[in-house]
Parts: sequence; structure tokens; C-alpha cells
Amino acid sequence: MEEMVELLFELSSSDRLSLLLEVKAEKQRLTQLARKVTATLQETSRHLTRLSGAKLIEKDSAGFFELTSIGRLALDLVPSFGFLSKNKDYFLSHDISFLPPQFILRIGELAESEYEGSVTGILRGIEQMMGEAEQYIWLMGDQPLITGSFIVRTFGDRNISLRIIDVAGSIPLGSIDPERRKMQSELGARFELGLLDEVKVGMAMTEKVAGFCFPDSSGKIDFRYGFGGDSLSSIHRWCHDLFAFYWDKSKKRLPAL
Repeated sequence: MEEMVELLFELSSSDRLSLLLEVKAEKQRLTQLARKVTATLQETSRHLTRLSGAKLIEKDSAGFFELTSIGRLALDLVPSFGFLSKNKDYFLSHDISFLPPQFILRIGELAESEYEGSVTGILRGIEQMMGEAEQYIWLMGDQPLITGSFIVRTFGDRNISLRIIDVAGSIPLGSIDPERRKMQSELGARFELGLLDEVKVGMAMTEKVAGFCFPDSSGKIDFRYGFGGDSLSSIHRWCHDLFAFYWDKSKKRLPAL
């Protein structure tokens, strides 16, 4: 415990964290680093001494500071705390403890996500992403946010595949609701449906963008607030992998017409 507290203390300084990020970008000498963080040589030297003592950086024979393997690993973990601290008010009333542990450990990948604070904005975003999709659309939730008619109309003649993860209890055994039936009729094999006993993440994604919502304290997905990112971001990869995780666990259904 004591070692962890000492490490967190070194990382808690904005100056020391800035120095670590500068050294991560490239090896630098004391004078260069002092200019980068706008500090005196004495102040910068003191911080570098502390970081060296914590084994986060080391100085080579030419006087350049660089990260140690521990320093690189520590910085890889920092984005998780960044995402949590930036959205701490949100997480006071929203729970993600149900997520598979491997996705909680990867929560730092969401650090650069864009926040949306209205149902209207989220729905508009889903409609836009569906209209711009070229390869696939994946939807997951405990309730349908987009009607089957809109989906069919949006697809048009485009050769796009659709996967939906739904709650098993919302679809009576041996039947399918009219919206899903319409999608199956119009889209045929391009439409796949996966059922889970419980769905606690709202998600909409294409090959270009991804967005998601978490449940509030009642356990229901809160579609008033969401996060998202494009395909170049780690957010997209996190969403892709989480959807694939739940898709693999779902019971597949291709409803008979």
C-alpha cells in the first residue's frame, strides 16, 4: 500500500505529470524540459529528481532523460483516471461495475470521447451515423430508439448489414414484433438479431463512428447522456470490442416470416 501511495503522489503533481509526458514524446535534457514546462532549472531539477527516485525516468550518459518501463506503464494507466475525473459528476449517478473486467481496465481508451447531454442530440447523432454508414450498423439497447421503418428507409439500396442486440424478454418466444418483422422482410440476410437476458449498455455504431450510454442508478440505460468518437479513436475500438463480446454471448435469431 505504501509503495502505491508514493507512486500516486508523484503522479498527482501537474508539473511532474507534464514532465513525464514531455519525456514520453522524446528524450530531453534538463534545460529543454524547463523551457517546455515554463519552470526554473531548480524547480525542474527537483521534480526530475523525484521522478528518478520513483523509477519513472532515468538519465542516460549524455544527460537526456527518458521513461523507464515503469514510467511507460504508469502513463498508460493515467488516461483511465483522466476519463473518470473529467466525468466524475456523471459517474456519481451512473454505474459501470457490471462491465466485463477487461473493459473496465481499458476505460482509459474513452478519455478523448465527446460528451452529449441530451436525448435529442443522441437521437440526431444515431440518425446521422446511420445515414452515413457504408458497411454496417450495430445497435444495442434495452429499448428500440429508432423505428424499423426509419432503418429500412435509411438503408435504401445500400449494401449495409444490420446487427441488433435486444433484450430476450422483450420479444415473446416464437414471435417477433412488427418493427423487427419489417426489417427482416426488407433486409433479409443483412439483418441479424441477437438476444440477451439483460442489456445494460446502449450503443450505436458504424464503421465510421460509435456512441454509447451507460445505466443510471436504477439500472436502466440512461439515454439522456452519452459519449462517442470516430473510427480513428480508441473509443471506436472499445465499442467495437464490447459489442462483439455481447454479440458472441447472445442467442441469434433469424425470425421466420
